[in-house]
Amino acid sequence: MLEIVLNMIIKGAPGAYSEAAALKAYPDCETVPCEDFESVFGAVELWLVDKAILQIENSVGGSVHTNYDLILRHRLHIVGEVQLIVDHCLLGLPGVQKEDLKCVLSHPKVRVTHRLCDF
Repeated sequence: MLEIVLNMIIKGAPGAYSEAAALKAYPDCETVPCEDFESVFGAVELWLVDKAILQIENSVGGSVHTNYDLILRHRLHIVGEVQLIVDHCLLGLPGVQKEDLKCVLSHPKVRVTHRLCDF
């Protein structure tokens, strides 16, 4: 019997939260990483992949307006929803205490998500 594998494009690298969401929705899919949201939409429109998974809401950071704009611009439809719990970890060198930290470097979205944290 011929096995058909669903190709799911994600924005980000392997291991990104978008890949976790894709595998939660379609556990047997093959994920295809992509660098930007515009290319994700283009790949689906050109039938290079079967589906895409995109973040459109963040419970703390709000809407991802870029993706709403792209949904309006392209002739694609939302066909499902995946809710994913996102956990971030603060990593440091062995022996360093949290109280000793003077600066934390991160992606801006992570800082928005953790604006209530006291580092």
